[in-house]
Amino acid sequence: MGLKTVGFFVIPMLMIGAAVKGADDTPSFDIPKLSDMTIDGKGEDWGDKGFRVDALCDVAGKTRTPDNFNVNFKLGWNEKGLLVLVTVADDVALEPAEKVEDLWQGDSIEFFVATKRGSDQSYQVVVAPGRDPKKHELRSNISDYRKGTAKKEKLTIEAVRVVNDKGYVIEALLPWKNLGIEAKDGVELAFQLYANDADKENERYQALWYPKPDAHSDTNNTHTIRLSDTKTSPAVVAAAAGNYDGDGKAQIVIVSNDSFKGKSVTIKDGDKSVGDFKFEAEGGRAVVKATLPKPEKSYGTLTVMSGAESLCSIKIPEAK
Repeated sequence: MGLKTVGFFVIPMLMIGAAVKGADDTPSFDIPKLSDMTIDGKGEDWGDKGFRVDALCDVAGKTRTPDNFNVNFKLGWNEKGLLVLVTVADDVALEPAEKVEDLWQGDSIEFFVATKRGSDQSYQVVVAPGRDPKKHELRSNISDYRKGTAKKEKLTIEAVRVVNDKGYVIEALLPWKNLGIEAKDGVELAFQLYANDADKENERYQALWYPKPDAHSDTNNTHTIRLSDTKTSPAVVAAAAGNYDGDGKAQIVIVSNDSFKGKSVTIKDGDKSVGDFKFEAEGGRAVVKATLPKPEKSYGTLTVMSGAESLCSIKIPEAK
């Protein structure tokens, strides 16, 4: 049974009506302003501050076991730039690239920043932690996708890492001057994060925050984030994927941490319920695998509900 194009959305824990969505129904997120932050890779000054993303999956909704590979990150901002703290558990350290242009082939984190979704003003940063016994130092590479006069400003970043026997932490500051952004309350920009895990050479797993890859060539494949002096969006605690199979039925996967095991969800198309499901334990996580009946026409934006809480919005690419 063949599968068609996949799409997924991250799941913020929020009450109905609290979600902020863009023109294409993708969620946008409020990022808080933080003070007295030091880029040292320790993350101690973050405490419980920052917008938090606790779950990522690949484009098919697949994850690795938490002991094998697990990623969470936080976002904040200050007058200098966008602040990012990434915490990774990884049981195998492998960073085989000899050239910095190839860092993405091994254990690494990728950041994409654009002035807005769909903009031609963007850049990409790949950071490898230097945890591999053969590669002891943090290495990074910046790719410049800015068009026109914006290229005059040299791209820079600040990044520090701390490694241990279970994984690593990368803390970064992505300067506003790179894209000429005037940072203030209410300003919106676009951001994407990939987390790469290689347990063998030429074999890479990639988890993404926004549902589609190729943010370097299409900045629509990013999330909108909004700078705020006072507000922080609810934490993202799960991720989901959806596709139409060869019979036209919708196949949906929802992934969260194991604390969701046994909890029930209802999937709705508008106000209409199209199925009730339950999180089951799988691979150290809680997973829902749902099959929805073939619709007369493609489903709209589906909402996953747990009681009165809206857990997820899933927009499946149209069946062909």
